Amino acid sequence: MLSRQVPLATLVLSFVVSWQLLAQESPSKQDAALDSRSWSERDFWQTTEGQAVSKGWEFSDGVVTLAVPGQGGNIVSPPLPSNFELSWKWKIDKGVNGGLKYRVRRFGNELFENSYLGLEYQIIDNKSDSTSNTSTGSIYDLVGPKKDKTLYPPGEWNSSKIIANGDHIEHYLNGELVTSATTSGPEWDTLIAFSKFYGGPEFGCGKDQDRFMLTDHGGRTFYKDFQYTPLPAPKPVERVNYGPYLANATRNSWGNQTSIVVWTRTTRQPEMLKGGKSFQKIAAAEVSQLSKRRDAEELQKVQLPPGANLDEMNGAVPGEEGRVRLSYFPEEQRKQTKSLAWIDTNSEKDFTAQWKIEGLKPGTKYITIIEAQTKDGKPSSVLRGSFVTAPLSTVAMPLRFCITTCHDFIRRDDGDNGHKIYPAMKSLAPQFVVHAGDIEYYDKPDPWALTIPLMRFKWGRIFALPNNRDFYNNTTSYFIKDDHDTLANDSWSGQTYGAVTFEEGVKLFNEEQFPSKPERYQTVRWGKDVQLWILEGRDYRSPNNAADGPDKTILGAKQKAWLLKTLNESTATFKLICSPTPIIGPDRDNKKDNHANDNFSYEGAELRQAFSKIPGVMVLCGDRHWQYASVDPQTQLWEFGCGPGSEKHELGWKAGDTRPEHRFLRVQGGFLSGEVSYPDNQTAATLTIRHHDVNGKSVSEFRFPDSFSLPK
Repeated sequence: MLSRQVPLATLVLSFVVSWQLLAQESPSKQDAALDSRSWSERDFWQTTEGQAVSKGWEFSDGVVTLAVPGQGGNIVSPPLPSNFELSWKWKIDKGVNGGLKYRVRRFGNELFENSYLGLEYQIIDNKSDSTSNTSTGSIYDLVGPKKDKTLYPPGEWNSSKIIANGDHIEHYLNGELVTSATTSGPEWDTLIAFSKFYGGPEFGCGKDQDRFMLTDHGGRTFYKDFQYTPLPAPKPVERVNYGPYLANATRNSWGNQTSIVVWTRTTRQPEMLKGGKSFQKIAAAEVSQLSKRRDAEELQKVQLPPGANLDEMNGAVPGEEGRVRLSYFPEEQRKQTKSLAWIDTNSEKDFTAQWKIEGLKPGTKYITIIEAQTKDGKPSSVLRGSFVTAPLSTVAMPLRFCITTCHDFIRRDDGDNGHKIYPAMKSLAPQFVVHAGDIEYYDKPDPWALTIPLMRFKWGRIFALPNNRDFYNNTTSYFIKDDHDTLANDSWSGQTYGAVTFEEGVKLFNEEQFPSKPERYQTVRWGKDVQLWILEGRDYRSPNNAADGPDKTILGAKQKAWLLKTLNESTATFKLICSPTPIIGPDRDNKKDNHANDNFSYEGAELRQAFSKIPGVMVLCGDRHWQYASVDPQTQLWEFGCGPGSEKHELGWKAGDTRPEHRFLRVQGGFLSGEVSYPDNQTAATLTIRHHDVNGKSVSEFRFPDSFSLPK
């Protein structure tokens, strides 16, 4: 506990510091701030808008009284040193809620629209043994007081004291220390994450222009005998940072009206390693030979500089053992917070953890909080995120979504921030995003992911890029797996890529690096007018080199039967099939792994014929490194290719090669968006599909149902 005795020399220095901090105030307020008696005078205070205090507050005989609750309003002091000792006496009427706030300042529009906020010594009519973080003596909404304390009832005077010294806070009640906290470190960050003050940078930490506030919460409150003593700023305390951290944040998938799966990973450092060592350059011919070898140690060693390990390489995000817990609540309803079980993380699953949340409310935004701790339960990191659930099928509501594909670490376009498309998509505020596959490329350099550790390295790296990480941490997502993030180009079951089998690649994606689901396909109704189908294009497919015919498949018999059945049963106006590979195309002549080329022509024709008989069906496609809108000449079925996630990833099609199927062609990077609206307050929905460049600029627009009737 800090001593109440302050040396004279220290006081003199403190007053000098206080005077300097108040240099911009009027002389009368400078003097008042240095004279505790002035705290009981009207001129010392002002409204939060900088106006004179209203008659709702009375100042008489050294007592400050909120005499007309609801009309007085909150009042604030001049700026004062944020390291201080303040004591005062107070009493309240029965049933009253009040409080004195300190280290008060504005935190920007993201937090209570830039209102004055600060730490609060809670004053309220409650039981003396309450330990709630909203009871008398608490640091409001953050830390509750001890149970054994003296609290006099309404109508009687109580005495309180606050000591704020650097990052150490103490609250006293009637001479006893009842609450304390340290306003830095992972424990404090966790308290803030669960509080209403999340989003205020360095909330609770002292700043030069901090103020004090007397609150008007709607009940008569009395204050007197203020004694304010500034304290010299303490020497900074060097605190040891430790993990595990959450450098990969969260990912979610498989969301519907009532459930979703949330993923996270514990890491050794809070960010990826920047400026690390570079991988050895390997010629394509050598890689072809290496891909046929099975010695994992050799395949990894040949790509690392002599004596280096993966944790030293540029972009490295090594994992660290620990434990994590997921809590969640509907936005603005923190009292409904639910916390799921703690999960231990370890190297066997690359330090990842997953939870399936059930019993959610449809059409609701949820806040998620991930807590990380050391193996012995010491808090080490915390992170907030969010997602939204799909609305009920009876609800007609505006909707916006995005589709993306094809981007990796080496072809990112925003340096260490990641990809430009993520801030661009974020600005559209989509309810969900579909990543239609080729999320990362195992079979591209730096490193060539010929081993499981190299594959994990690539996942950790790309999802530690701030643009990418923050977008998925706050957006409902559907992740589709394709060839490059399963094993290698055009891969199928039974193949190997270096030391990794196809089956191991499938398991890595399906069960470890992304939210899991037993069957990797799903349909979700997003309101009255939109239904979404997420297809799996790798797990059930026949070999590319098998003879084409009725038995050759990409979707597999079970998924295909489910797809056609649910499409025919759907009453949605717009039925959106999200496919990792083209179904319509056109595609390049040398491609052999999708429905838009001859290699799977039987199933491709079967699907196009079936889809064309169902009103409102269209295909939204990943895989292709150019943007397009195409209409199948035989069935009049529409398909939109979203294009690669960066301009550096554009390839494979000539800009002038416009074919009869094309309604739009752009051989550049970007993404696709869809917007459901109800023009002129009509009940009939309109779906607008747009291609965007990497900065978000719209470069095409197709409006449905009108576009279904365009001349062919």
